[in-house]
Order: sequence, then structure tokens, then C-alpha cells
Amino acid sequence: MRELFAAVPDETPPPLPPGHLDVVLVRARREVRHRRIGAAGLGAVALLLLAVLVMPGFPLPAPTAAPPGSPSLPDRLAGYSTLTSTVGQAPAGRAIALYGYGNGELFNMFQPLVVGADRDTYRQVDAMQERGRPSALLAPDGTGVLLGDDRGATADLILVDLATGARRSIPIGDPVGVRLLAWSADGRHVAYSAAPLTGTGEFGSVNAVEAEVARTGTLRLLDLSTGRSTAVPSIAPAWTAAFAPDSRRLAVQVGQRAHLLDVDGREYGTVELPAGRELAADVGWSPDGGFLATVPWLSDGPFNGTTGGDTGHATFLWKAGDVALSPIAADPPVTVPEPVRDVVQLLGWRSASTVVVATVDDAGRLSLEEVQFGTGTRRTLSSFDTGSTCELGMQTCQTFDLHLATGLLSELAVRTAGSPQRGPWPLALSIVVAVVGMGAGLLIWRRIRRSARRRAAV
Repeated sequence: MRELFAAVPDETPPPLPPGHLDVVLVRARREVRHRRIGAAGLGAVALLLLAVLVMPGFPLPAPTAAPPGSPSLPDRLAGYSTLTSTVGQAPAGRAIALYGYGNGELFNMFQPLVVGADRDTYRQVDAMQERGRPSALLAPDGTGVLLGDDRGATADLILVDLATGARRSIPIGDPVGVRLLAWSADGRHVAYSAAPLTGTGEFGSVNAVEAEVARTGTLRLLDLSTGRSTAVPSIAPAWTAAFAPDSRRLAVQVGQRAHLLDVDGREYGTVELPAGRELAADVGWSPDGGFLATVPWLSDGPFNGTTGGDTGHATFLWKAGDVALSPIAADPPVTVPEPVRDVVQLLGWRSASTVVVATVDDAGRLSLEEVQFGTGTRRTLSSFDTGSTCELGMQTCQTFDLHLATGLLSELAVRTAGSPQRGPWPLALSIVVAVVGMGAGLLIWRRIRRSARRRAAV
């Protein structure tokens, strides 16, 4: 080592350039600032990702009131999305429509959905999923959904408040199978059919409970204001029902006859229905009180003691038929309008002469139309997305068990569909996306830091 040091020329090193120390200090301070700014930026990105992606997984406050103006329907209903939130997690206010949506050819990926009457909100009705997707009714004013239980006998009905997500349990006595039939226009009464279930090991599949109740069920009338149900033993098996516009009377089909009752269960008349036709479910009484609307049997008609009783609940909407009117009073004779044809389902009334129906074209595209009796004039209100977005993009989407908020139809407007508001993402998915985003941000920050070091070295 001494020899090496001895070999080093004993010369005075050249002086440093003027201001060299200041330049080095400036560069050092700049590097420290860059590191601090990078760390702060990474922290801000992390916090932003957590706020945007994780926080939406938590419930949001319900809207305090519906926006002003008339209820409306989007001119195009959004396609299927697995990221649609639930009513329980993020309630979105009153709805204009309730329907089942999806496909099950490869995977069981159906969603019970409600669509907002005031904004482009879409939510899954989680209470329906939990109860086996039973038949359900949408309140005439769009504020609630009533459902039974398709998993088996139940001792209560569940009323879901769409504005708050709250659930009200309505006791109905000993456990029975339940089939919901109709909801009165004033929102107070609900007609349903109930029966003990005798089948074993078969419940829990779609339509199992409803099919048995359709064959043996007895009519019950529920007063929602008191929570009391009144059985009407003479009306069995109850097939379909519809309330009169005054909400004090209803028609209930048994076989090929519609029995006319008041809400206390007292019968005061009957109407013979044409062979091969059934009273339009929930919406079969015209607003002027003079007619009952009938449609072709959706499946094989009411149970006749041997055959029939398949309600067609959960059947995809594809079979076209017509809507015909039967006068309630035979005297004096009245002029009966020509039937409205090419109809998949009668959904409600805009006026005494105008109905809202579901139709399907040759390509299988489902639409909602306004049709006038007599003239047959039609106007398309909205259409469903039937593109190949279901079952992870492998199947077309199908619609079934469709209901509209019937009390809102008379003042219904059509709005231009905007971007679907599906609510917050599931919490687990939000966390995964946040972690991935933070990892990507860290990699970007490290690359920026390396580039800054290279520039400093040069």
C-alpha cells in the first residue's frame, strides 16, 4: 500500500469550478424534494383509490325525496351488469319497473331488478334473491316490493321499502305456500293465494311453490294498514286477480269464471271468461270500471282438477297474443272494442282506452308500447337490451316476470336514457381493485424515481 501511495504524483488537484459547491447542494436539495413529492403523490393516489374504490362498497344514504316532476321511463333499458348494487346496500328511491333479467343456460345468473322512476338507477332486490326469487308485486306508486317465499312454506310476507331499503315482516299465520295476485290502486290491499304445501324435497327450485299453490290455494285479502289477512274459502283455487279502480272491489278468476268481491270478501257477482283465456294478472280491470281484460292462457291455464295450474311465472317474455275486453255488466249491452294484437303481456293502463303492453319483434327484441283500443295506434316507449351480455358475455339476455308501477302510468313521461347508475361496487371487489391500483401506482413511482436518479448522475 505504501508503494502505491508513493507512486501517486504529488500534485495539487485542480481547483473546483466556481460555484461548484452551490450547484451540488442545489441538486441534492432538488433530489430530496423530488423524493418527498413522489412519496406524497403516491400517498395521495392511494388515498384517492381508497376513497373511490373502497368507500363505494359501503352503504350510501338514501335520497330524502324524489326529484320534482313526473315519473318517467328511460327510452332504453340498460344491459346486464354483475356490478349492479342492491336495494339493501344502496336504496335509490321509487321504481317504475320490476323484472327478472339474465339467462341460465350455462350458469344461473339471473337478477331481480328495479328501475328508477326519476333517474337512471338500477338495483337488485336482494330480498328476492334470498327468498328464491319468488313472484313479487311492485307497489302501484313504485315505492315498495312485496314478496312471498319460493323456498317453501312461509309465515310472513316481506315488504321492501325502495327509498330506505328497510324490510317489513307481515305475519300471515301458520307457514303456507304463497302466490301473490294483485295490489289495489290505493296501495292498501293485496290479494294473494295460500295453501299448505304437501310436496317433499322439491321446493327451492323456481316456481315450485307457486305451481302447487295455483292448484290448491285459497284467496286471502291482506290489509296492509293493519297487517291482517282475511281468508275467503269459497274462492279456490284462486288463479289471477285484479282490483277495480276504486280499490274497494276485485275480480278473482277460478276456472273460467271471474268472481266479483268487495275487500271484505263478500261476493256480489260473476263474469264468464272466454274459453282459453285468463284475467290479465294484477291489471285486468279497466280504469272506467266497465271491462275485464283477458289474455290467452300463458301456459296451460287454471287447474281443472286434473290438468293445468302452471302459472308460467319466471317464463321468458316471448309468446305473442292479444288483449281482449269482456264487459262486466251484460245489461245494457255495450260496444266492445277490437282486441289489441301482437302483445306479450298487458302491463297497465294509461287511460280507459290506452294500455301499456310488452311486445317482441322477429329478432326477439322486447319493447314496451302504448296502444289504443279501437284505432290500434302504437307508440314505442322503451326497449330492453337483449345483446349477448349475459352469462359472462356468452348468452343473450332474457326478461321475465315484468311489472310496472301501475299508479304512475297515467302521468308517465319518456326520458332519454343516460348512463346507468348501478350503485356502489361490492366491497370485496372494491378492495381488490384498490390494491391493484396502488400496486400500479407504486411501480410508476419507482420508475419515475429511477429516471430522476439517472438524470442527476448525468
